[in-house]
Amino acid sequence: MDKEREQQSEIFHDSWRRLSWVEKQIDAARQLAKPWIELPKQASLTTTIHDDSVRTGHLEFSADVAKPHRPPEDINFLIGNIVTDARSCLDMAMEYIWNDHAIDRAVDKSGTLTVQFPIEDNFEEKRGKSQRLRQFLARMDKRFVEVIENAQPNYANGLIDIPYNISAIFIRNFSNANKHRNITPVVTSQRLGMAGTNVAGLSLKSVDGNKREGVPPLRFSLDYDTEQYSETDARSYVARLNQPRSAPLVISVSQRLIVAGDEVALYPPQFGGQKISWRAELDELLQKIPAYVRLTLRNLNRVHSVIRRGEDEFYLLDSDGTL
Repeated sequence: MDKEREQQSEIFHDSWRRLSWVEKQIDAARQLAKPWIELPKQASLTTTIHDDSVRTGHLEFSADVAKPHRPPEDINFLIGNIVTDARSCLDMAMEYIWNDHAIDRAVDKSGTLTVQFPIEDNFEEKRGKSQRLRQFLARMDKRFVEVIENAQPNYANGLIDIPYNISAIFIRNFSNANKHRNITPVVTSQRLGMAGTNVAGLSLKSVDGNKREGVPPLRFSLDYDTEQYSETDARSYVARLNQPRSAPLVISVSQRLIVAGDEVALYPPQFGGQKISWRAELDELLQKIPAYVRLTLRNLNRVHSVIRRGEDEFYLLDSDGTL
């Protein structure tokens, strides 16, 4: 219940204590990853002009970046613990709600309902197809169901259409993966972000960008108007690529610290429900997961308190579109 100004019910004590443990693990992971988290978002370039390509008005060069060492392996084990414990915070809260409100778990001729906090890519579609999910939700007070619905990764139909509560997908995907194997190592991902020129008489083109999918080293061609520029000018522009304010050429290579092999699958409605692979950036994951769990526990507690008082009073659920 650390850092919470709102009075918390005792039934959520274990969930809050585990969240405190999650936050301690996050501090440890962030400290280990600090040198990589603090890398500039734009990588520094090294360039090599290919002299055999040089002719009047044309030259070609390669642009590469320094490859940082791989972060310590301990970070990967910490991520596994973080996502698994974060999921447990919510599952434990749901278990205590069912116990405290004496909700019947029995299912005719087929055992009992599994009590855990549901997280689905497409919650409404899953509810329509899963009788167990419908039964689970039907036995709970509709106000608890509202909290569950608000905590789902709902698509916003924006320009990129990344869902609200994408941290819920991080928790579900990575905790499921962690049950069967270690989380795939955290690595620095470097990709071409932008290439071009901002002055007339110069033309910068990628020679092999499609083949290499924007992964350095990349080869470029520079064509220049010989009435405006000399070969010496062209060579100097290539040499000054790391000085964006003074160079007429622009090549930007972005670098991010990501969880490498475990893609997050998104299905944005504006893309017809086609799968879009999303890489979780480490610092984003470490920031959003505890904030999402904290907000969800707070909402569960708020509803529980209203129900336990036997009132039908007005209340608001907290929300945060950045999670």
